[in-house]
Amino acid sequence: MIALMQNSEKMIAALSNQDLTHANKYFERALKEDDDEMLLDLGAYLESIGFLPQAKQIYLKLRERFPEVNVNLAQIAAEDDDLTEAFLYLDAIDETSPDYVSALLVMADLYDMEGLTDVAREKLLLAADISPDPLVLFGLAELDLDLGHFKEAIDYYAQLDNREILELTGISTYQRIGHAYAALGKFEAAVEFLEKAIEIEYDDQTVFELAVILYDMEEYQKANLYFKQLETMNPDFDGYEYVYALSLQKENQGSEALRVVQQGLSKNSFDSNLLLLASQLSYEQHDSRSAESYLLEAKQVSDDTEEVLMRLSNLYLEEERYEDVVALDDEAIDNVLTKWNMAKAYRQLEDEDKAYEAYHDLEADLYDNPEFLQDYAYLLYEYGYRKQAQKIAEHYLTLVPDDMAMADFLENLRLD
Repeated sequence: MIALMQNSEKMIAALSNQDLTHANKYFERALKEDDDEMLLDLGAYLESIGFLPQAKQIYLKLRERFPEVNVNLAQIAAEDDDLTEAFLYLDAIDETSPDYVSALLVMADLYDMEGLTDVAREKLLLAADISPDPLVLFGLAELDLDLGHFKEAIDYYAQLDNREILELTGISTYQRIGHAYAALGKFEAAVEFLEKAIEIEYDDQTVFELAVILYDMEEYQKANLYFKQLETMNPDFDGYEYVYALSLQKENQGSEALRVVQQGLSKNSFDSNLLLLASQLSYEQHDSRSAESYLLEAKQVSDDTEEVLMRLSNLYLEEERYEDVVALDDEAIDNVLTKWNMAKAYRQLEDEDKAYEAYHDLEADLYDNPEFLQDYAYLLYEYGYRKQAQKIAEHYLTLVPDDMAMADFLENLRLD
């Protein structure tokens, strides 16, 4: 005898065929005609595919016979941002219920969503006293990681089976332990666990984190291997180019570093950090025109142009483009090194008033900078300010007492 399909089964079949009209019809019939066990399965299926209002109707109908659905109802209420209703459903689950641990896990999620992480942790600790469920320990580890309790998080993660948690949650405990060790400054241990995580399952974010840690450890060659792996596997990964290029630069691979930066700029031409690095790498490749072009682009997009203007003034000064240096004086500049470059340019242009004014204004900020003091002392002498030159020379020699040329210069000033 052929068994007839129940309404729940017909609804699922209609949904598979994207026939919402018949699916709704079978749903209404299922609520009236199907047995409770069939409805419970249908509710779980509808919840899993996001048909939450329909799942909620089923759970409300079955709530008295199957009190465990209060957990599902709480999760649905939370999805609707009705946390008050969610807690009411959870409060309906008695402490003696086998579903109490599940309720505590959901409570912890809700408190965490509300920013009450310490309260969430208390609920998970209570659940851990009742059940050895690995998801409870995992939840505690995740909360401790968020709270910055890295040692405690490591201890919890270490009690878990990585493969089991990876299957249940899609998260590697090895990756989490590596991240926590890195936060503690224990980089060698961090590298060990992150590499183990990648061996089991490749993950872009883990590879990036590992490469950055190796870069910070000055293990540039090894870092570049992981950056290259990331570039090969997912060249669209966001933001890896900057650190990768820096790491290549440390290995004296300037042209390759520039290629990586240009690749990053092709994805985001407004990234001022990449533009500044592109300028620096171009300059190191003896391409001053490209270096200037990148700086001018950075000047247009950067929120803080101080660094850009300083580099432009350095570039122009080195190329003896003094008019271009002083043209930057139209900008609102606070950086003392940029101002000093302008002072040097005014001096080279023989604009005595502007040069003297600029050096004089910098005196307070650079009073303990020997290079500035040396430059300033000679300028004052050149412009006829002998007493000021003597004062600056004397202070310079307190900083660099073995500079015989300056000692002779000061002696001549005193004789004059």
